[in-house]
Amino acid sequence: MSGIDEKEIKRRFEVISHFEPGSEVAARDVEQLRRRLIRHMSGQQPREQKIWRIIMKSKITKITAAAVIIGAVILGLTITGGPDMASVTWADVLKEMEKVPTVVFNMTNVTSFGENKTISTESKVYDAGENGCRIDMYMNGDLFMQKYRLPKEKVAYRIGPKEKTYSRFVLSESQAETESDFPRQWVKIILSEDYTKLGRGNINGIDVEGVEVHNSELLEGDEGVVRLWVDIETNLPVRMELEGKMMMDAGAKRPTKFVMDDFQWDVELDESVFEPNIPEDYRLIIEKLDEQKSTQVEQKSPRLLTDTEKDEQPMVKEVVRKLFQACSEEDWNEFSNLWPGLKINQIQKTILGGLEIIHIGEPFKTDDSAMWYVPYQIKLKPGEVKKRNLRVRYEETTKRFIACGGL
Repeated sequence: MSGIDEKEIKRRFEVISHFEPGSEVAARDVEQLRRRLIRHMSGQQPREQKIWRIIMKSKITKITAAAVIIGAVILGLTITGGPDMASVTWADVLKEMEKVPTVVFNMTNVTSFGENKTISTESKVYDAGENGCRIDMYMNGDLFMQKYRLPKEKVAYRIGPKEKTYSRFVLSESQAETESDFPRQWVKIILSEDYTKLGRGNINGIDVEGVEVHNSELLEGDEGVVRLWVDIETNLPVRMELEGKMMMDAGAKRPTKFVMDDFQWDVELDESVFEPNIPEDYRLIIEKLDEQKSTQVEQKSPRLLTDTEKDEQPMVKEVVRKLFQACSEEDWNEFSNLWPGLKINQIQKTILGGLEIIHIGEPFKTDDSAMWYVPYQIKLKPGEVKKRNLRVRYEETTKRFIACGGL
């Protein structure tokens, strides 16, 4: 090919411009060849780049499959035209991901809570690394939660649009530096394990190759399978799947199918995407993690009660008993009456519905709080036992005791 001059190249492309690709040539294959040519030319010598400019500037109204293939041959590319034309270089997948500063993708989580009860949530994730991460979570098409993580500001938010509430968490130095990018975390783990190649497939018109790992570290010791599907052209993930058990509330592990897909790599994300913009009428309900509050309460000794407080103890305990009885009977109107500040959602109803009351302890107070704490132990329907302190307070406006935290 080195003997072909520019005039001859122009002549040949004028000839092949009249070719029409047969039905056996798919438009997808032409596009794959075009992308390979572009990548190939990024490392070519000036003369070869000049040839490419001649190709692109030729008076061809439509580059046919034959033109692309002949162009590739002129440039010295080896093209077989079959299914082995390209393949994933697994050692380069993570390298390619690390070159990309932003990604947008979908997450779907289907979790079983026993007795044919399942909950499905869909999420849209916007991730720009240290510049921020946002997750919009939907159930039955309705937005029920938004999560923001802002490492540079060392703060995270959780917003409930339906309840008009929000929580604000201050991140420690180590928490701010911890990688929150799910795709990169998963790929690091999967490709460090003893994976099995699955061969080729096609996902939404994209040619992919896959691997799978049984009993992956991602499953935290439980049986299951994790799969990774990667675009053979870009070496970037197209889909990730997990089927097994994952940690849920109160240390329980539940059957879960988790999928990340519809990846959009290296998209432009405006700074406004990561601005919580919490409306003025939203109520702040948590300023630090519930687990931290619970731990602090457990470590404190109950103080001595006044005579008046001793008289209140039975009433406080009865509120807790009625609340859990309402859960057991799935009487959510009564639940809302006893806990007016919590707009219980479908996930909470599924988890708490049909529970068994094991024990309700004596209410107590601590030195630094006017709040009542009531020890409880309940057994959820799938068999998991939960043991914590329910918080109860006296509401001046209604002159009654109500639940206000600790589930």
